[in-house]
Amino acid sequence: MASIEEDAAPLRRQAEDALRRKILSGELAPGDRLKERELVELLGVSRTSLREALRQIEAEGLVTLEPNRGPVVAKLGYEDAEDLYEVRGVLEEQACAGFAARATSTHMKALKQAFTELRRLALAGDVEGTVRLSDVFYDAIQDGCGNRLLGRMLTQLHNRIVLLRRTSLSEPDRLPETLVELTEIYDALIARDERAAAAASRHHVRQAARVALRVLRSANE
Repeated sequence: MASIEEDAAPLRRQAEDALRRKILSGELAPGDRLKERELVELLGVSRTSLREALRQIEAEGLVTLEPNRGPVVAKLGYEDAEDLYEVRGVLEEQACAGFAARATSTHMKALKQAFTELRRLALAGDVEGTVRLSDVFYDAIQDGCGNRLLGRMLTQLHNRIVLLRRTSLSEPDRLPETLVELTEIYDALIARDERAAAAASRHHVRQAARVALRVLRSANE
């Protein structure tokens, strides 16, 4: 017989997934207050399940607790973004080099499928679709890099990286540039050129950082 905790787990995960989607899609904006009563009604879960979901989302860095306000959607400050881009650059560069060296044919197939769809959406000017497929593209690299610890570290940063990716792609000219940079990464990975893959990844993250940090700086002025 299932315990109360086991029965509640799917509802908690449902609440987590729904909250995460709303934050990452921008439906819930940075600084928005997360009112318990409204969220319980919106998500159709108990207060207990909602509170547990909020704790998990907070641990992922997407929610913060503010005095006299309670849980709010986290704001990524300029220094936070600088730190994240620095760490992201190191990890993704290593993941790309590892993929070029160790990926199997199955990993290569997944990468090709992800990039083909990503390219189609980017050429169509679909920013949200490109962000979504960028996740799939990097998941394929992560799966094939041959380093489970590296994969777990990238997973821990994943959601905040998505927020930064959306920030950088908010600039009008950034989408075409992003496609060029990801194409360079893809070509190097397919060629199994570790050095070129690492260099292309490093260049892409630096360019994304430059744009996102400019956006954040302007927003704070």
